[in-house]
Parts: sequence; C-alpha cells; structure tokens
Amino acid sequence: MAGVLNTHEEPLLNQPFDLIFDPSKVVPQFGQFITYFWQLGVYTAIVYGLYLFNRYFLIRHLLAVHGVFLFVAVCVIVMLVLTPLLIAAVLSLPINDLPHGVANLTPSGDQNIFSKFNYQFMLLFLVISTPIILAFERQQQHSKLNEVAKQQTQTELKLLQQQVNPHFLFNTLNNLYALTLTKSEQAPQLVLHLADLLRYTVYEGQKSSMPLAKELDYLKNFIELQKIRSANKCKFNLVWPYNFDDLTITPLLLIIIVENAIKHGVEPASDKTHVSIEITINNNILTLYCTNPIPARVVKKEQGMGLVNLQKRLQLLYPNKHSLITREQDAMWQTILTLEL
Repeated sequence: MAGVLNTHEEPLLNQPFDLIFDPSKVVPQFGQFITYFWQLGVYTAIVYGLYLFNRYFLIRHLLAVHGVFLFVAVCVIVMLVLTPLLIAAVLSLPINDLPHGVANLTPSGDQNIFSKFNYQFMLLFLVISTPIILAFERQQQHSKLNEVAKQQTQTELKLLQQQVNPHFLFNTLNNLYALTLTKSEQAPQLVLHLADLLRYTVYEGQKSSMPLAKELDYLKNFIELQKIRSANKCKFNLVWPYNFDDLTITPLLLIIIVENAIKHGVEPASDKTHVSIEITINNNILTLYCTNPIPARVVKKEQGMGLVNLQKRLQLLYPNKHSLITREQDAMWQTILTLEL
C-alpha cells in the first residue's frame, strides 16, 4: 500500500486514486516511500495488537474462564474506551494532516474521534475476528489432543511390547537349562534357534511393521525350537499361506497365540499331544486358526496375560480391522484371529 501511495502525486488530496503500484518510483522517491511505509506500519501494528488482545485476553482469559456474559460486557467497554483513543493516535500521523473536508485514513474519514463509523469498524473487527480465533484455537487444541493421544498409544504399545519379550525369553531359558543339565546334544541347536529368535525380537520386533514373510519365518523358527524342547511329546500340524506378496504386519502378534497354545496345551500334558496351526490369506485378510488339547488335569482359569495383551495391542494397532475369538470345544482350546493387513 505504501508503494501504491508513492506511485501517485498527493494521493490523499486527489481521491479516489487507482490501486496501481509502479516500482520505478520507489527508488527516486525512496524517502517518501519510507514515510508512507512506517505510518501504514502503525496501522498494521494497531490492528495486529487488537487481534492479540482479543485472542489472548478477551477470549482465553474472559470467554474461556468466565463465560460469554463477561466477555461481551468487556468487549463493549473496550470498544467504547479504546476506539476514540486509537483514532486519535492515527489522526496524529502526518499522513492524516489534511485540509478540512478531505477524507483521511480513518473509518469515518474525518477528524471526529467519536464518529459512529469508527465504533462500527471496531465492532465489525471483533465480530469477524472472534469466530476466526475460536476456530483456530479449536483446531490447535484438537491437534494437541491428537498428539497426546498418539503419544499415549505409543507408550502403551511399548509397555505391552515389553511384556511379550521377557515371557518368551524366560520360558525358553528354562528349557535350555533343563537340556544342559542332561547334557543333551540338542542344547547347541536350541541356543542357535534362541539367538535367531531373540535377534528378530530385539531388532525387528520394535518396528511398527514388518514384511509378513519375515514374521512367518519367525513363527517357523519358533516352532522348530519348540520341537526340540518337546522332543517327541508334541506333533505340530502346520498349514502356511503362499499368497502374501508385499503384505506387512505388526511384528510379534501371531507368536502370542502360538506360544499360548504350547504353554497351556503342551507343557502341562503328561502324554503325547498335538497342536494345529493354520494360517490362510484371502483378499488381504489373514486368518490364524490354532487349536490345542486341554489336558484333563488342567483347570481352565481366566484368560491369560498373553491373550489380554494381544487384545489390547489389536485394539490399538488394528481398530475395526480384526477379530479375536477364543473358545473351548470338545476338550480343545481354539483361537481364531482374523486381521485385515
């Protein structure tokens, strides 16, 4: 705007003037350009100051804390008191030192600081700026709440993840200890499988997603380890998918179901037993069907920590994209997980 005024000769004395900006006149008349610039800068500072006053005092401290009535009352008082003071301030600028009858740069266009047009401008400013500020504040608050919720979700997932790893580690180390006591030749192979599984758990298991192929390889290695642990005690009936190119999954979800079947179906059993694990994929929907016998001497208690952990993780990671069914049928414990990848 300073450039527009600088383009014309005595623009305020020759109103109306065209909104034309000629850059070639800035350098030859740079002093005049600076004069216009700082005075219009005062106008800008006043408007921006009103915006800040409305946002941080009237809205945040009055409207938000004390309600609409006090907010409106103070707005009326501010408008009545502040309007003539601000108009008097801008009238003192050299740009408004004009002959009587020439319109100046005030809402009323004259020297009357109590003109109704000045009050109307202040009212219009408050009426327009208030809902804009409220909308911006609401959006900002919504973003902060989303960020807090995201951080809480990540924290909960990390806590749940930490519950998975020690459970698996301690179970395996107990079996390794038993093999070393008997000086079993399978102990070195068990250590090798354990190292591979822990490497995946520590380095890959902390990631948000992994290729499904790697997660299935992890499951296969885990089952091979269990075969060594159980010797000939357990037979595994396995069905693996084959059509899962480019699919990804959150790591260390499926292992909980398999480990739960071994913990409750194999370890307590005194006779030979079996576990069936069937994983299929259809239209990017993964289905894990796992069954294990319930030993007769085992009394079924409340759902274990592993499955409760899994349910929480699924709710956080796959909301409305999963189902987990657990049930006892004909002395068999069945777990069915469906997951939209």
